[in-house]
Amino acid sequence: MISFFKNLSINTKLNLLVSVAGGVALLLSSIAFVGNDYQMIRESKIRQLTVLADVLAANSTAALNFDDPAAANELLNSLQVTPAVRFACLFDGHGRVFAKHVNGAPMDFRPPYLPETGHEFTEDGSLDVTKRILQDGDLVGTIYLHAAMDDLDDQLTRYAYIVVFVMAISLGGSFLFSSRLQRLIAGPVLRLAKTARRISTEGDYSVRVQKEAGDEIGTLYDDFNRMLDCIQKSERELEEARDELEVRVRQRTLELSQANQSLTQEIAERRRTEEELKLSKEVAERANRVKSEFLANMSHEIRTPITAVLGFSELLSEPDLSVESRQDYVSTIVRNGEHLLGLINDILDLSKIEAGRMTIEKTACSPINIVNDVASLVRPRATDKGLALNVRYRGKMPETIQTDMTRLRQILFNLVGNAVKFTEKGEVDLLVEMADPPDVDDPRLKFTVSDTGLGIKPEQLARIFQPFTQADTSTSRRFGGTGLGLVISRRFARMLGGDITVESQFGKGSKFQVTITTGSLRGIQMVDGYAESLKPRPETKTEAAPAFYFHGRILLAEDGPDNQRLISFILRRVGATVDIAPNGQIAVDKVLQSEEAGTPYDLVLMDMQMPVLDGYGATSRLRQMKCAVPIIALTAHAMQGDRDKCRSAGCDDYATKPIDRKALLSLISKYCPDKCEHAPAEASSDA
Repeated sequence: MISFFKNLSINTKLNLLVSVAGGVALLLSSIAFVGNDYQMIRESKIRQLTVLADVLAANSTAALNFDDPAAANELLNSLQVTPAVRFACLFDGHGRVFAKHVNGAPMDFRPPYLPETGHEFTEDGSLDVTKRILQDGDLVGTIYLHAAMDDLDDQLTRYAYIVVFVMAISLGGSFLFSSRLQRLIAGPVLRLAKTARRISTEGDYSVRVQKEAGDEIGTLYDDFNRMLDCIQKSERELEEARDELEVRVRQRTLELSQANQSLTQEIAERRRTEEELKLSKEVAERANRVKSEFLANMSHEIRTPITAVLGFSELLSEPDLSVESRQDYVSTIVRNGEHLLGLINDILDLSKIEAGRMTIEKTACSPINIVNDVASLVRPRATDKGLALNVRYRGKMPETIQTDMTRLRQILFNLVGNAVKFTEKGEVDLLVEMADPPDVDDPRLKFTVSDTGLGIKPEQLARIFQPFTQADTSTSRRFGGTGLGLVISRRFARMLGGDITVESQFGKGSKFQVTITTGSLRGIQMVDGYAESLKPRPETKTEAAPAFYFHGRILLAEDGPDNQRLISFILRRVGATVDIAPNGQIAVDKVLQSEEAGTPYDLVLMDMQMPVLDGYGATSRLRQMKCAVPIIALTAHAMQGDRDKCRSAGCDDYATKPIDRKALLSLISKYCPDKCEHAPAEASSDA
């Protein structure tokens, strides 16, 4: 074959060379393109199904944990939008089928075995993908997907047809083109060979070939004609090449130097990044330690009152208790329950502030009365510890200011209460004064709380206004507390237009200063704060709560047995007829049955968190059925968004847990006035 090719003319060789080279190059390129595209599509399919298996595994955890095959089937049925997946199956932790989805495959299709996490292609070209579902290191289930690869085979077939067609067209075109091109190439080469043969046989170096074109052949002609001049010219070219090489060496050296500098800078930058990462890690670890300490402290703060509540509740069951002991135990349970509720409210307040959902309601109020209220609440604790609690006023005070009196009272109560808590001997001083002249647009009022207590170390001052932090972990062990009070107080102070600052000397005491804006004081009378605080506060005439009677039917939808007993006891004690529904579906059925029987309920108390059908769904369903009975939501969620969610579901009003008996009866009276009777009661005076 090779000898045959050698004997062919140069024209034929060029034609064959161009055609074969072009055909081989085109064939290899096509094979590489098709193979690469096929591999990319194949890998893309694997990635898509793997990601799909990961998503299904993540979303199936809840269904497996709660043994909810319906939710799992609903999740797998979402694969209808992915026709390539012919079969999907969710196994539980024991390898049993928990849920499945079939799309085109026989209903009794089962995988031959339960493979490990991964993928593999079956003998028929289909793709199996398996994802094991782990939770805390334990196997809770497995996702299995069986997908057809028909579209991949179809695409490969289309590529093959395209390759054959393109090769046929390309080979025909290259053959025609090479036939015309070879005459332009082979003719000058043959003439050059003829001239070289003549020079070699005759030794006539005066013969020259005539240049016909400016292509490579023409260049070859020029080189042939200047053969004798090349020896002299080569020395000069060699010198020029040497000079050019030196220039390139210098340029390359400069580039290497610059690259070295860049590398040095990159190393320095990497070191800085490592230092920053190390610092970030230390900060994160410190934050984790702080949160761990807070959680341990919070656990102690919550378990302590719960222990008292459970312990004294158990003691109440003793048959030989005296009336005095029983009353003391009840008071202890109520006191610890209120303390526990206060802890929860602190956490909720901070959550609202962090979420930007805390609102401020400014009204006209007397700062002197607020200070007196706080002092009267804290003074018994100070007296029990043998401490003097002093309230002083410097200069004139505005008779009223515009602020949120609840939040201001909460700030002062927290600061004065902390001062009493952390002071063993000496005194606590509350000084009230104007921080700005009263004639400015928005003056500030300043409260300074000083004590002779423990004080705070300098390195601890920066942390006392951080969430979940006290100045020292030993402080929480000795005095209790969650470390949220100062955080909440400072946030409230800033929302009231001011701030809280602190000065402290360890072992000698602390001084906290609170400023708030008062609103415009133009037209507000300025009074002597001390003299005003000594005036007797006016007695307000209040009427004792009248006896309340409710003559009607109430449906209580509540799944908790204890809450059922408590709330139904409160309602039946005032005369109501109470029916119980342990879930939302039964509540809907009872309401509809009572209306069909002509004895509708006068009111529905709807717990929002119940099994089968929750309160939101039950209320929405009743409203869709045009049920007009008043519905009052009962829920332990206390955020503003929860109130809005209840109203959006169709509830008329909202009551939070723990249940306030008076507030609950007031709501019932509001929505069923014709079913309520209030017996008159004699007025009494409260100071």
